[in-house]
Amino acid sequence: MVSLMIIGRQDAPPRVCKDARGLRPSGETLTVLGFQVQTMKRIIQIMAVCLVAVTLTPGCKSSQQRRVGATRPVFQLRLVLESPSADSEQIALTAKNGDPARTETLNVQKTVLLDQTALRSAKSSTDALGQPVIDINFTDDGGKRFAEVTRQNINRRLAIIIDGVLCQAPVIRTEISAGKAQISGSFGRQEATELVAKINQSLRR
Repeated sequence: MVSLMIIGRQDAPPRVCKDARGLRPSGETLTVLGFQVQTMKRIIQIMAVCLVAVTLTPGCKSSQQRRVGATRPVFQLRLVLESPSADSEQIALTAKNGDPARTETLNVQKTVLLDQTALRSAKSSTDALGQPVIDINFTDDGGKRFAEVTRQNINRRLAIIIDGVLCQAPVIRTEISAGKAQISGSFGRQEATELVAKINQSLRR
């Protein structure tokens, strides 16, 4: 609630609204000190607009690189750091292609390099060994940004996170500029299908 106090001349008597017969209206008495009613309304409107602007503008963030907040992107590409830092969080990567399954804890940077806004489509498929994979196609701009990320981070690991699950963290060996990528990891056929559906659903929002 905003309280607005308007101060006029201290020696000026308050003006009291009266009706056509010069009598005070029944009920509350409206007293205006040095300002017209329309001026007061205009000031209140301006203050309300300013308050809304301050509330809705918490700060600007890059559309290409953003930190993980309350609302996590469905698809995320983030770098893996060698050691913990204030800008990282620990996420477990489970490899199910062995028996027993192996779990590795990685220090994943909080900054999201690319999210689903860089994608054109996703589909589930299988690789040459019949294992489930997810084929990713980037947009033109997303493909350029992905090529830049891979070019600038050769020999570093890139965490691929889908729906909050760390699916894969491969080492970047070379720049990838074809505008597409294939993801294999700790998911079966049914899970791959579900992850693809979530990615494509996020693209339609």
